[in-house]
Amino acid sequence: MAGLPPLLLLSTVLIACVGDPDSPLGSATDDSGDTQPTNGSRYADSLDWRLHDDIGSMVIVSWEQKLPATMHVEYSFDDGDWLQTPPRSFGLGHAEQLVVGIPFGTDARWRVVADDGEAADGAMITTAPLPTGLPEGEVRVSRPDAWQPEDRYLLTSINQETGGWHSGTYWTIIIDRQGRTVWAHPAPDHHWTLFAQVSQDGRTILWDEATYWADYDGGAGSSVHRTYLDEEIDEIATPGLHHSFVQLPDGQTLVWGSQYHGGGEALVERTIGDDEERVLWTAADDWPGVDDCESNGLFYDAETDTFLYSFYTNSSIVSVDHKTGRSLWWAGTVPDGYAFDPELSQFDWQHGISYTADRTLLVSTRAYGKTGNTTMVREYEVDADHATLREVWSYDPHIHATTNGDAWRLDNGNTLHLLGSAGQVVEVDPDGEFVWQVDFNGTYLLGRGEYIDDLYSLVSPQG
Repeated sequence: MAGLPPLLLLSTVLIACVGDPDSPLGSATDDSGDTQPTNGSRYADSLDWRLHDDIGSMVIVSWEQKLPATMHVEYSFDDGDWLQTPPRSFGLGHAEQLVVGIPFGTDARWRVVADDGEAADGAMITTAPLPTGLPEGEVRVSRPDAWQPEDRYLLTSINQETGGWHSGTYWTIIIDRQGRTVWAHPAPDHHWTLFAQVSQDGRTILWDEATYWADYDGGAGSSVHRTYLDEEIDEIATPGLHHSFVQLPDGQTLVWGSQYHGGGEALVERTIGDDEERVLWTAADDWPGVDDCESNGLFYDAETDTFLYSFYTNSSIVSVDHKTGRSLWWAGTVPDGYAFDPELSQFDWQHGISYTADRTLLVSTRAYGKTGNTTMVREYEVDADHATLREVWSYDPHIHATTNGDAWRLDNGNTLHLLGSAGQVVEVDPDGEFVWQVDFNGTYLLGRGEYIDDLYSLVSPQG
C-alpha cells in the first residue's frame, strides 16, 4: 500500500475547532471559518488545530511564530497531568507540531511554550470518537507503584469480532495505562494482524498483514508494513507468513515461518530491498521425526544467533541455528527431545515463547496436567548438559484463552501476559499477583504485545 488507508470514520466526520468564549484558553476557528482571538505571546499567535487525516486521535496544532525560539507544546486531558512534545527550534512564520497520546473521544487543553517559559493558550482540542467496532478495554486492576515508569503505553493488536480464532477487522492499537486507545490502524480486507512490534531501532512500528487465514492463499500475499505513527514507509512482501515474524538486529532482515516454501514448514528470511527470500530451515529436512507442522511463535536470540521456533500442531519448540539451519535441541511431544522437570511442568498448546535476560525460557501455555481450563505462564532453566527443561517459576491467572497468548519478562521482574482469545492483558509481579489487568470484555483475539515509553520516537521526522 502506498500509505496509511484512511479510516472510514474520518472520511465522513469533520470536527471544527470551536472555542468556549468563557474559557481562559480563548478560541480558535468557529463554524463559519472566521478566526477568533487567542491568548498569544511574544513568540506565538493565531493558534489553531486540526485532526490528522487518517488517525483521529492525533492532532496537528499550528501557530504563527513571531520570534525565532525553541518551542514545545504542552497538553492535558487528565486533571493535573501535563504532557509535552519534544522541544524544537522554530523560525518566523507558520509553525506546526504533531501531538500524539491523546485518547480517542477526548477533550484536551493545550498551549505553546517557549524555552523561557512564556506560553500561548490554544482552544480546546476534541479528538475523533473511537472508530466504530473497535473494542474498548476496561482496567480491572491498577497498581502504578509496581510498574516501570517507562512502561507507559502498550502496543498490541485486536480483532473487533468476538469468537477467538476468527476472521474480522484486525487493528494494530496502542493503549495507555487507563486502557484508553490512543492510536489505532486497521488491516485491510479482513487480513490478519497478530504480531505488531516496534522495530529494532525503536523508530517505527512493524505490523503484519497476513493473507493466509483470510484469502486461503497459503500466505502468498502476506506482507509486513513499516510505519511511523503518522505515515507509512513501505510494505515488504513476506510470502507464506501466517503467524509470527521477527526483525533481526541489523534492522534490515525479516525472518518468518512460512507455509509457502515447502518442506512441511519453512523458516525464511529476507533482507529489505532484496527480490528473493532465503530458506534457512524446513521441518521435513532439518527436524528428525517431523514431516509436517505449523508454527505459532518465533523468537530470535542475538546472543547465540539462534531462533526459538514454536509449533502448535505438535506442542513442541525447536532451537534452530541461524547460520547452519541445524536443529540444536527441541522439547515437547516430538520424540527424542528435552525432558521436563517436573514431568507435569510440560507446556501444551504453547504460545509467546521468549528468553528472559537471565537466559530462562518463558512460554504462555495451556496448563498441562491440571484440572480445569487455564492459560498460565511457565519459566524454565534450559539445562543442555542434562537435556532438560527445569521449571523455575510459574503463575496461573485463572483465565483461559482457547488460543493465542504472549509472555515477556520485564526489567523489574514483572511479567507481561496477553491472554489471546480471552481478550485480556495482565501484568503480574514475581509473586504472580496482578499489578495491571485490562479486560476487553469478550473473546476478542489479542496478538503480541510490548510496552512503549515515548510515542514521539515513533513519529516521522517531519512530524
